[in-house]
Amino acid sequence: MGLPPLSKDQLSAVLTSSRSPTELYNTLLEYESEACLKPSNESELLSLFYSTFFFSHLLTDQIYEARAMTQRMPQELAQTDPSLQNCLTLLRAVWQRKYESVYKILRELPWPELLRPAVESYKTYFQEKTLKEVSYAYEAIRPAAAANYLGLDAAAAEQGDPAIIQKLTAVGWTWDESTKLLHPKPIHVTPEKDARLYDDSSNPSQGRMQYKGSAMTPKRTESLALLVQV
Repeated sequence: MGLPPLSKDQLSAVLTSSRSPTELYNTLLEYESEACLKPSNESELLSLFYSTFFFSHLLTDQIYEARAMTQRMPQELAQTDPSLQNCLTLLRAVWQRKYESVYKILRELPWPELLRPAVESYKTYFQEKTLKEVSYAYEAIRPAAAANYLGLDAAAAEQGDPAIIQKLTAVGWTWDESTKLLHPKPIHVTPEKDARLYDDSSNPSQGRMQYKGSAMTPKRTESLALLVQV
């Protein structure tokens, strides 16, 4: 049985009914050919479709494929539509691993109401994925640096804000009051795949941290598959 025709209502239904990012991605993939045939005067629908399809790529950790998809969508629309421009800005930040910029883009740029659940899901997914990478990559890290990676208040973290320190010690990190350094702890738990509106099918080639500053000691650059709320 074929899918219903592509429409704004159908996009909303797909977002609501999808039980995982993989399911969302696979459904939207089936609609891509139809979207390619839509006339340019259906710009609102095309913007919503490609923006949603873009986030389904990010939520399944398909960064290279997301980049390729942005080349397939109507380029005139991509150059003028605010939502698609925001997607391209986000893609650049994710691609370049500019952590602070990723959180700022997700939180502050205007996103269509229909897209907001996907935006919020990706913010959580990106934070959790980064937490796993930092936990495995460093033996010690400054609070401000950890906050930058995780989208927390770096200035407050630098002052040793108890609320931020508590968030990190709650996931197994330890706080050394004498050195003012956090000591991450790798988390060894096997995830339940596709358990949420995002999953962690992490590409090992993407799991590399960038080391900054002398107060952080690199440990190893593997990435773990565990979702941890921060």
